[in-house]
Amino acid sequence: MASHVQVNPLDTYLTFAEGKPGWLYAVAAALASIIAYIDWKVEQVSIGFLYVVPILIASPTLRGWQILVVAATCGILRELFNPIHATPGAAIRACIGAAGFGLAGFFVSELNRKRHLTDQHLREREVEMRLRVEAEQQLRVVIDTSPLAILTLDGHGDVLRANESAQRILGLDSNELNGEHIKACLPILNRFLAMPHSKVNLRTTVESRGQRAGGDVFLAHVWLSTFETPSGRHLAAFIWDASENLRNREDTGLDSMMATSRILIGAMSHEIRNLASAAATAHRRLVSVPGLQQVDSFQTLGTIIEGLEKIAASGLGLTADYSADVTDLEMVLDETRVVIDASFRDVDCDTCWKIAEGLPLVVADRHSLLQVFLNLARNCERAMQDTKEKMLTVDALVENDMVQIRFTDTGPGVAKPDELFHAFQPGAQSTGLGLYISRAIVRSYGGDLRYEPNSGGSCFVVQLWPADERE
Repeated sequence: MASHVQVNPLDTYLTFAEGKPGWLYAVAAALASIIAYIDWKVEQVSIGFLYVVPILIASPTLRGWQILVVAATCGILRELFNPIHATPGAAIRACIGAAGFGLAGFFVSELNRKRHLTDQHLREREVEMRLRVEAEQQLRVVIDTSPLAILTLDGHGDVLRANESAQRILGLDSNELNGEHIKACLPILNRFLAMPHSKVNLRTTVESRGQRAGGDVFLAHVWLSTFETPSGRHLAAFIWDASENLRNREDTGLDSMMATSRILIGAMSHEIRNLASAAATAHRRLVSVPGLQQVDSFQTLGTIIEGLEKIAASGLGLTADYSADVTDLEMVLDETRVVIDASFRDVDCDTCWKIAEGLPLVVADRHSLLQVFLNLARNCERAMQDTKEKMLTVDALVENDMVQIRFTDTGPGVAKPDELFHAFQPGAQSTGLGLYISRAIVRSYGGDLRYEPNSGGSCFVVQLWPADERE
């Protein structure tokens, strides 16, 4: 930034004085000597007042005590060569003269100091202005190149600024972006502007329906804030088109639900098949009872058992061609930690994560495995509700050619471990299906979920195959 400050002669002189003070001292001393000589030779009139000239010349670079010495010297010389120096009051006149010279010197010295402060302040302001301009340029680049749509609106809903992403998402060019179009495309923004004003500026995140100029509807994820300006309340909004994310999330959720449903149906079909096989065996033994074959209820029972066997066979067929994907176990554990750590802190429960480095990829479905981990963590949380010490420890390491993930709590433990992993257990917190389904999911990957005896609480172990071991 170029500086166009006009330099006056005084500033030029003061700058020169600081650059070559020796020359000024020599000139001042020479002038003082000439004045003293003339004042000594001319006895009728005194020109001692001219001592102020060398003092003014030398004072810009002199310190306070130096100015006092020079002023006192000039005051003495003025009185010494004064025609009336022999009259009474010589000391007072010398002091008055020295005081006048000193005031002149201090005035010039203070003037130079103020000039320094002014120059320093100007330099600081120039630096601040340059940094501010650079920051504004960087911020403008960030706004213009941001993938998020960024809008600023005034209190009437008119667009003050919109970046290219906003124009692209809304399907409008810069000339078409106005209050009416924004109200039609994103009515949520005008709704927040119309809210009653409060002393606290609004900071919030909302999901809302958005509509492009062409009529296409999209899911708008909006971060917005209000701020006060001299012209009134304004609003800034960061808008993200979350439609694609919504589609991916719902598709993934549906796929995960279908995969879990197939596993659950297969597990339940296995139980039904076992019961149906036992009933079919008992039914065949009753055939030998005389006259029982002619009973309608007996024939109906056989038909029911046969139907159950067919249902079980069809349910088992749903999972015959199911194959799990390869999953990054460390990522799933990180997601589990993000989900449960906050809720555990709310109930004063600590968590300890001991994840070995370099864990291999495992054979599992990412979303289903996350549900298994969350179910085990919730079970541990419920088990520690009434305990004094609440600690969940999660260990993950490779052991015996398999990846072992242990969820260990400090609860009272399991009174009847043999009854775990059975559906519809008496005394379970809900239906008892959680552990049953979790084990079925893990076993569908070729792994296992088991309970490991532990003296200090409960320990559930998830065993998974590394991906390279199943290739």
